[in-house]
Amino acid sequence: MLIEKFRLHDITRKIDRDKSTVIRWEQQGLIPKASRDSRGWRYYTAAEVEKIVSLVKKTNYFQLASHPGSEAPTSRSLNLGRFSYSVVIGAAILIIYSLFSLGLGTNSNVYAVTNSTSTMYTTVSAGILDVISASSSASFSGVNVSFSAQTSSINPFGAFRVEDARGSGAGWVVNLSGNDWKAGEDVMQLDYNATGADNNLGKMCLVVDNGSILSNSGQSTASITKGGTDCFSAGVTSIDIYTAAATFGKGNYWIKEFKLEQYIPSNPTAQNLTTTVVLTIT
Repeated sequence: MLIEKFRLHDITRKIDRDKSTVIRWEQQGLIPKASRDSRGWRYYTAAEVEKIVSLVKKTNYFQLASHPGSEAPTSRSLNLGRFSYSVVIGAAILIIYSLFSLGLGTNSNVYAVTNSTSTMYTTVSAGILDVISASSSASFSGVNVSFSAQTSSINPFGAFRVEDARGSGAGWVVNLSGNDWKAGEDVMQLDYNATGADNNLGKMCLVVDNGSILSNSGQSTASITKGGTDCFSAGVTSIDIYTAAATFGKGNYWIKEFKLEQYIPSNPTAQNLTTTVVLTIT
């Protein structure tokens, strides 16, 4: 039986909070830890989503966690109260005696009160490194059955947005990987990572000529470099799109205007084919 999977954004829409807040709650142990799929992406079951949303609303977004309810006083606390009361009375008597001695003594000394200091702290929590917005589907240009090799393309293959909110300035690389073309669930019909016309199998290439990157917050993109045009093959399983050098790439960026081309060998079978390409940032 297939288990319906829910993503992080499904929870954020229900509670009106961003992804970094939900991840921080998970790291603090306030909500159940998410499972991971084969690509390392978080997912939740319907029961886990319901539990997390219930916890958030019940605790008013975990505000009540810092104000636990008071308990009835125990005999031990009452004894401590009596002891504290006795100490206060003793201290008052001592102060009165000291003041009396200060006024009547012939060689009394007066001491200044010593200043004290307190050190205060605050914490800036690290955010996430993620592809936060991308097209979920797109179409290559269609072709007709031909006895000559052809090329199908998608131009552009869709803008996507990346975010580095880790606060470390460690830099990042965003790359593209792919899968074979299929008609249905299991049978490969067209190769995406062969050697094209040499072996008559098919191959996919990323064309970067018109590709560009734009900062949402106005940061410089001078040290974020674009990769070169490349094709998938037996030795190339991922293609770098952009690389941010160390201390650069912090913030939110749109990447757009890249082109994908798929080589289609001669005399193909007439059918509808689908493939999946994956954007990864590390």
